[in-house]
Amino acid sequence: MVEQQNSASPRFYKNAAILFFLIGAILLWAAITQHDWVYWAFAAITILNALMSVLKLKQVRETKS
Repeated sequence: MVEQQNSASPRFYKNAAILFFLIGAILLWAAITQHDWVYWAFAAITILNALMSVLKLKQVRETKS
């Protein structure tokens, strides 16, 4: 039996990427002003999540076409 995977809409990934970039920018600003490595770590992880969301958005757009 073949199961179909339901993928989220491209709008979801676009909104997620924008939100991750916004949070990442805030964390990056906090890291610069506070000089704390914890902010740098969370900023890096959040920006990486944003990049992965952008890649997923591109992949979903290609499969929808």
